[in-house]
Amino acid sequence: MYHFDEVGETEFFNTIKMYMLALIAFSLGVIVYYDLSKKHIKKLFNQSFSESLHVKIKTNDNTIKFAKYLLLIVISMYLLIYGKAIFYRLNYLPEINRTATSILKILSFITTILIAFTYKSNKKKSFLFFSILMIFSLGTGSRTMFLSYISYFLIIFITSSNSFKNKLYFFFNLIFSLFFLAYVIELRALNEHGIIPYISHLKELDHNFKDSFIFNIYYSLVFGIYATIKTLQEASNDWNMIFIGINPLPGKLAGWYDYAKNMRLNKFAPYTLHGRIFIMGKYFLFFYFFITGLIYSYFEKKIRFYIQTKRRLLAFIIVLLLILHIVYGFEYNFRAAFRYFYYALFIVFTTYISSVIKPYLKRN
Repeated sequence: MYHFDEVGETEFFNTIKMYMLALIAFSLGVIVYYDLSKKHIKKLFNQSFSESLHVKIKTNDNTIKFAKYLLLIVISMYLLIYGKAIFYRLNYLPEINRTATSILKILSFITTILIAFTYKSNKKKSFLFFSILMIFSLGTGSRTMFLSYISYFLIIFITSSNSFKNKLYFFFNLIFSLFFLAYVIELRALNEHGIIPYISHLKELDHNFKDSFIFNIYYSLVFGIYATIKTLQEASNDWNMIFIGINPLPGKLAGWYDYAKNMRLNKFAPYTLHGRIFIMGKYFLFFYFFITGLIYSYFEKKIRFYIQTKRRLLAFIIVLLLILHIVYGFEYNFRAAFRYFYYALFIVFTTYISSVIKPYLKRN
């Protein structure tokens, strides 16, 4: 797609070597973090949480009613913010309020989680509500649909028994999610956008299912490597881009929008995180992914601690954010992928502050 895979053998294998170096650096970071950890932290790392991942959630008719009302609010917001454009438009990105769409995405994600928790008590309604929500989300063409899809079936998995059937069902949906992600990305290249054109596009996939099936595997698993190669060919080793990428301030304050338009391979694909890091040289590549290994180890410690203390939802959200960092690293720019570390860190920080303040409030 976009003819990104028209590269030479030498370029391809040189990039693969960089990925191997990144994996070595990341693994070394993980090992160093483990070796320097205290005994009780090492014990936490070695503890099995297979059974603890599954939790019984009791829901009733009121939960289902609340999910239904929240779904109606979200649908109403889609209609108010997008109007007719949610069904049909010529441009992929319509002229709408970006703040409102961000709030809508967050609310849609919350609705997805709530609907997933109602699955065990009422499978038909849960799946119906989820399908309606996904149809309206589809109209935006946003990749956040992938996050909602994974979240829905992951919650079903952890709220069900630890059986082989449950694991197989989740594994099937996990594999299907890769094809779903590729389908959503493909929609950006269409001449028409919205729910109607996007659903109509499914007919074209049916006519050429075999080729589409193979292409979706290629796109989901391999495309990011070629996008990285193209980034290496077109991007410059500018340290300013690294500083802007790790800057936690909003894009306008960080100066991101002064450069963003020039950091794209085309109107659909930006420079990738991996390409941005690789072009800075092997020493920085090794240093960056070594630090990334330390960061992931730190968050794994927190995830295991939250599971151990029965705060599974916190662990679940951080896992999703780390997954998004990996996915975005292959196909999105450095700043877009790196910010998921900040999101996860914000959750950890607010959780810590809450635990400190809570005993004080109880005493008073």
